[in-house]
Amino acid sequence: MKQSLSSLFLLIFAFSFSQIQLKVISSKNQKPIYNASVYCDDNLLGKTNANGELSFKTKCKKVDILANNFESEEADVKKLMQISLKPSSEKTGNIDRIVLTDKSDPKALKMLDELLKRYKENSPKALDSYDFKSYSKISIDFDKDSVAAYQDFMAKRTDSIKKIENRTLKNQNDKKKKDSLAEDDLTKMAQNNQFFLWEKVSEYKYSQKFGEKTNIIDNRMSGFPNPIYEALALNISNLNRIPRQIRPENRKIYNYYLSDTISLDNRKTFVIKFKEVNNKGKQNPRKFNGKIYVDAENFALKKIESSSKKSNEGNVVSVWKPINNKWFLDYENLKIRMGDQTFTTGKSNDTVKAGQKPKMNKKSFSNFLFVKNQYFDFEINKEQKSADFKGYALEVKGSDGSQLQKYRTDSLTTREKGTYVKIDSLVKKYDFDKKVSLFTNLMKGNFRYKMVDFDLTKIFNYDKFQGVRLGVGAKLNEKFSKTFSPDAYFGYGFRDHTWKYGAGLDVKLSEKRTSIFRVDYSDDVFAAGRISTALWDNPMKLKDLGVDLYNANFYQSKKIGASFLYDVSNSLTAKIGLNHENQKALFDYQYQNLGNSFKNVSATLSLKFSPNDKNMMTPGGKLTYEKKFPQFFLNYEFGSKIFDGELNYHRLDALAIHQFRSKLGTTTLKFLGGISSGTAPIWKNFEIIGQTNGSSENWTSKINTPSTLGFVTMPSGTFYADKFVSLQVSQYLPFRFKTIGKTYSTIELEYKTAVGNFKNPENHQFNFQVLNHNYQEVGFIWNRFLGRKFDVGFSYRLGYYQTSQFKDNFGLQIRLSGF
Repeated sequence: MKQSLSSLFLLIFAFSFSQIQLKVISSKNQKPIYNASVYCDDNLLGKTNANGELSFKTKCKKVDILANNFESEEADVKKLMQISLKPSSEKTGNIDRIVLTDKSDPKALKMLDELLKRYKENSPKALDSYDFKSYSKISIDFDKDSVAAYQDFMAKRTDSIKKIENRTLKNQNDKKKKDSLAEDDLTKMAQNNQFFLWEKVSEYKYSQKFGEKTNIIDNRMSGFPNPIYEALALNISNLNRIPRQIRPENRKIYNYYLSDTISLDNRKTFVIKFKEVNNKGKQNPRKFNGKIYVDAENFALKKIESSSKKSNEGNVVSVWKPINNKWFLDYENLKIRMGDQTFTTGKSNDTVKAGQKPKMNKKSFSNFLFVKNQYFDFEINKEQKSADFKGYALEVKGSDGSQLQKYRTDSLTTREKGTYVKIDSLVKKYDFDKKVSLFTNLMKGNFRYKMVDFDLTKIFNYDKFQGVRLGVGAKLNEKFSKTFSPDAYFGYGFRDHTWKYGAGLDVKLSEKRTSIFRVDYSDDVFAAGRISTALWDNPMKLKDLGVDLYNANFYQSKKIGASFLYDVSNSLTAKIGLNHENQKALFDYQYQNLGNSFKNVSATLSLKFSPNDKNMMTPGGKLTYEKKFPQFFLNYEFGSKIFDGELNYHRLDALAIHQFRSKLGTTTLKFLGGISSGTAPIWKNFEIIGQTNGSSENWTSKINTPSTLGFVTMPSGTFYADKFVSLQVSQYLPFRFKTIGKTYSTIELEYKTAVGNFKNPENHQFNFQVLNHNYQEVGFIWNRFLGRKFDVGFSYRLGYYQTSQFKDNFGLQIRLSGF
């Protein structure tokens, strides 16, 4: 019994002394403070008792102590702690009470509203013109305080690493060996050099008359002798955009508190603290994510300091300065944690239970992304020349690093200087540049192998007519020739048992802008009644890959054609074409008394106008690096009886897409319309795109895939018109939520409607309906369903075409998140 009591006493004693003992008192009268909260970052560790005492465990080196009507205190963690809190002033106490209730300060919100109201007039774009330059340095490295510790650790570990390498590489395949060697080389290199270094000098021009222009004067990226154009277009800054911390749509993400009034650069300045809203019951109410500094005279944004929710995860500082009473970005410093270098240092001394593997001691060093942007050489209201704004919004003038020294705002350190040489050799040794090229081309919908680009959209498709369609599409890229680019494709449908194929040749006529002459031939099948997608980008086309899941109304086209694609300006693209086609219906169809096959000679004009897009020219063609709205598309086709043509018709369709943000969330509007006249078979009119199998009794036939313009509840291949208009509205609600896992979900609401007519439907002898009444459907989409990487939607038909049967009126949609 005595032995048991002794063991219990030792256990209690050990447990007590393994915890931290804290006492909180008032500095004014030395009395204990009841209910003081103790936080480690955003985690509540506990609250003091009536004696002002609290016992807790934590791995944090510092904790925050908060109490009502007392000033908060940050303290170093020790085994025994006694903290004195100062009573707060009335003003500070009021702020404390506002913060502790976890609500934004109305005065702070009013001030932010005024800042946003005046943002445009305070912006440099309120001037007639300006130009300035920037120097950017982007690197990946350890925190400067950890470099010496890493070097010392690696020096002591060198011998053991060699032993581990010799023992483990014997049992690895070639790929794993190569990866292990690459990781080892990179680890050794990081002792005296950074993991990555990229310097860039840019020139920014603006004119009310001519628009915007960015010139990359020079850049040098470690490991890549040729520029990565997708990276050059990245904007890792708050230049010319409203920072996310003050956007009105983010008012539910942050809480704001008016904190202080200070003098900054000899100007009266308001300070607004903000914090990201998380779990309101547990988060530290005084652990702010940053501060917003607002100029008191004209309510301009002067500075933003922002930190991540977790300590040592990263921070951002952006500073603006007034020039000619307009506020220009002066400099930015960004630091973001990018992961850890973790090493095993041996077995742990902890007791291991039978059947368990021994724990290993590990040593970790955090890697960070560092970004420094410095802006200089400001010139205001300088006379601008139109020639300086020709071409695309971004132009690369240099990429060999020869001019960087001229513009550097600080000299490279010894650690930075060696990075270019070391990383260049590693990238070349392990072909990292090829992996980057592969990734950037996959983003465009291509798989690149040397001089060949394979079109991923040609590999697989499915529709009701062809069934499963497998194929290959390939195009020779700029590595083959800077002028000539031949391409070809073929595909086979396992339901119609027919081969489809095509080939063409692009001739590039300019290196400054898109100017391409093309000739091609194809023998393929197409859904009847679709608008032209000639100038759609890949994301829009990829959305429509499964749009004909239940549609069997296809026609064959054997076509030979020539076209010219030209960018009139950064915003306007035009394509003109001449085609000769042999067309034949592949479904039960007759047109008037002319049969179901025709020779068609036609001319086409397609236009795309995207006034806010930003583009750049690369060796592989134009790259749209910033897609903005609105977007306008127009297609006109004229069929003539010249030569051996048998059809005489006019066909016009137009599409407008606009997207904007507000306090209600993100809204997308799509307006679509078309008109056809003359002697035109059904495929030269318009199908209102339906996506369900309306004749099936099985609910699974209501499931369909995403589309750009389709109706989820409409039977496929059913409604046609020679004139129609359509409106589609989608609304992302301004909140997000978690279900399973760490991924946030969102809700999107949709409304779609279309109405049209058909002048002589009896001329088209097949089973279809004229859309001569308003078709309507509403729906919602659960994006990232249950925290997964796909979306699930439900839509329901309303109005004239609604039936009394529920199963006839609903449709389901499944799509990968992001489509």
